[in-house]
This record gives sequence, C-alpha cells and structure tokens, in this order.
Amino acid sequence: MTNEAQAVFTDLERELISFFVNAAQAIGLPRSYGEIYGLFFASDNPLALDDVIEKLQISKGSASQGIRFLKSINALNTTYLPGDRRDHYTAETSLRVIADGFIKERFKPQLKDGTERLKSLKNQYTSSELAPLKSKLENIEAWGKKADLLLPIVSKFLGPKDSKSKKTGLAI
Repeated sequence: MTNEAQAVFTDLERELISFFVNAAQAIGLPRSYGEIYGLFFASDNPLALDDVIEKLQISKGSASQGIRFLKSINALNTTYLPGDRRDHYTAETSLRVIADGFIKERFKPQLKDGTERLKSLKNQYTSSELAPLKSKLENIEAWGKKADLLLPIVSKFLGPKDSKSKKTGLAI
C-alpha cells in the first residue's frame, strides 16, 4: 500500500488489512490476497473491483486475480446493488465457510493431484527400484486417506456455516 492509500484508511482499517496480509502470507498466499480480503472485511459497504484498485492502489490484474481467488474459496459473496451493473462483493465472515472453500478448492485438489502423480510414477518403476522409497510413498498415500477423514472434522470444529446471523466479527 502506498502512503497515499494508507491516508484514506483509519488505524483500525489498516490493522485489519495488516492482520489479513499476515494471515495470507502465513499460509503461502500472495500479500495482495490478504490486502483485498482485509479491505472487504473492514468495509461496511459492498465494494466493486474499481473500489479495490482505487483504495489499495494495486493493478487491475492483481485486484481481479485476488477477487477471483477469494470468490473461489467462498471468502467473498456477490452482492446486488440496484442501478449498478458492476459486480459488488462483501466479505464472508465465517471461518468455517472460508476454510471449507479453501480445503475443497485448493488443498484437496492439490493433495489428490500429487497422490495420483506419485501412483503413476510408481507404476513406471520395478519393485526393487521403489524399495528404498516404498515406506515413504505409502506414507504419502496414507496422508491422503487421513486428510479425507480429518478435514470434515476440522470443518465442523471451526463452527457454524451460517455467517449471516453474525454481522460483526469473525464467526469462529
């Protein structure tokens, strides 16, 4: 964020955005995703792509990519504003909804793809060639099975899916 952009934010808005930047970076996501989500989270009103570009002083491509990603993991909800043809969004505040979206759209497909690639590679080698890595490959296959069992439990632990009843704060 530039100094000009920082001037338009209150201290609380800056801290909220900073919180989500740190959270995004902690899980390996780009800084801009955290900035964008933080902006939506701090906003009382639905925002459009142009608002994100203007307030955060980021490129249209970066803003568009960030919004698309956040929508894909259910972190943003589309909101209709009468008389305005642009898409507007609000932040999803239920950690469970966002975590479910992240797990289903990003984590599980990556885990499944990696496991399938390893299985495919296993078929290309003889048993003797695989012997040194056999137990490690079996571990990875077991991780996939354990993740399938564990992820629904983690999701339930994170709380209710309905964030609409909670207007303020992060529904945990």
